[in-house]
Amino acid sequence: MMRRNRLALASAIAVVLAFAPHFACAGAQCPGYVPLAQPMPQRSAHDRTAIGLEYVFIDQHDSVPVHAAALAEMGLTAVKHYPEHVMWGEMQSGPKDAIDFRRLDDYVREYQRAGFGDLVICLRANAKWAARSPGLVKWDDTNPKPEHYDAYEKWIQSVVERYDGDGSGDLPGLRWPVRYLEIGSEFSSYEPGPVAHYLETLKHAYAAAHRASASVLVAHAAFMPTTAFKTRPAASVEAYRAAFQKIEVDPTHGLDDIWAILDQPALFDVANFHALADPAEVEDTVRWLEFEMGRRGYRKPIMISDTFATPFIAWGPATSCDGPRDKLGKMIPPAVESDRCRLAQFFSKLVADDDKTLRWTRGFVAEDAVQRAIVSAEQGVRMVNLAYTTDLPFLTSRLLRAGAGLTAWAGFVELKGKCVDKRNPVFYATKQMMGHLRDYQGVQRISYPDPQVRAYQIRTPGAPRWVAWLDPGRVVLPGDEVPRRSITLPVGASHVTVEPVVNAMGQTAPERTGVPAPGGRVEVTLTPRPVFVVAGS
Repeated sequence: MMRRNRLALASAIAVVLAFAPHFACAGAQCPGYVPLAQPMPQRSAHDRTAIGLEYVFIDQHDSVPVHAAALAEMGLTAVKHYPEHVMWGEMQSGPKDAIDFRRLDDYVREYQRAGFGDLVICLRANAKWAARSPGLVKWDDTNPKPEHYDAYEKWIQSVVERYDGDGSGDLPGLRWPVRYLEIGSEFSSYEPGPVAHYLETLKHAYAAAHRASASVLVAHAAFMPTTAFKTRPAASVEAYRAAFQKIEVDPTHGLDDIWAILDQPALFDVANFHALADPAEVEDTVRWLEFEMGRRGYRKPIMISDTFATPFIAWGPATSCDGPRDKLGKMIPPAVESDRCRLAQFFSKLVADDDKTLRWTRGFVAEDAVQRAIVSAEQGVRMVNLAYTTDLPFLTSRLLRAGAGLTAWAGFVELKGKCVDKRNPVFYATKQMMGHLRDYQGVQRISYPDPQVRAYQIRTPGAPRWVAWLDPGRVVLPGDEVPRRSITLPVGASHVTVEPVVNAMGQTAPERTGVPAPGGRVEVTLTPRPVFVVAGS
């Protein structure tokens, strides 16, 4: 089920991309088309959390600069391309053939021109001519045959060399080095084959990448522990083993295979995972990875290369609650089995394009993205990429029955060729958030007795600011009573501005309200919608 759903997702994107040129329109007619007359200044997180976007499309040469210019408006520092566009077999037809850099060149050139300072390059080894077992219908083992590892290393080294900024063999016009390199896109059915084969591939990739650049940061294919932490297990080997045995999605690589990678810290610079449940999963996964690295005697930075918006149900149909559970979608926290039938009603309305349900979903996605980014920044991860650049159209259809859950409606923009429509509130919520995080120095959670209260101080060189919301730990759908809590926030100022996150279709700027703070304290009513509080403004 997992593999079918993940492949359906990839296939849906591929089909959309194949038809994209047929929907192309002239730049002057495109909503949101903003040509860049001059390169934008670099935006980089440096030693803080880089907050980025996935998956930007780089297969249509003329569209890349348009998309980059439009997406730059949000102020994000990071970005990741759609990996299938530059798999090994896409870039090189045979071991002695020339490497085609055109798509990667477009990606690096245009997103650097738009100011994105923290680019990720994801390289999958998939090449029919080199794979150990390419299979007739699906890949059985994407890792190169031993006789092709020399060619594989040359490919990896050539890519890193072209974008490392050392002045030798660089892309003409390269503005700064590209440092983040993923070897494989996900340690799941996307990386089939024995873990020993993947470790051999990672070994060759790491050596080749570091021959080209000492400063490149190599990440292993991302772990996907979604649903392992439903019960928030204790930090122990026994508890984690039991938790991973209960994972309901993608059995391709279990905990033993993950441990095999973590046992080889000399083969990666960054620990990597995908966060595909609710934002709280980020805390549990970081805690687990830090435990695993700690018991092995090392510590490496952590990145979240891909995310979902909280899907509620995924890896199978979400529009029905009848039939065997193994034929239906998996319940993803905070959703539980008792939510299935009312979620089926919700998703049935969503795939039918019910306007009220769609508007609520767009608002939920905006709130979820801000929560996920703030939690990640507080956890100190090196990077988090938010999903997605655009909706997954076929996975929003009646035919596929919301098989990726709510995340299929998580697009930041709508794309049709060169057209970029920025109507979705997540675009403006992210822009709002990045304004508050500009030049921030750290994010710290404020302790409250109620664990559902999530309040964070954002340390900045300017006015002190906070962001807070209520995490009910359960599914709240349209028509449900919205949970509320009031807290007193110590702000050390006599006046603050309260600014709820943008969450409505058609809203392009936040609503701001001045509120007195007698005695340097202000009362704030929290809901799942995050609210920013800025002192003295």
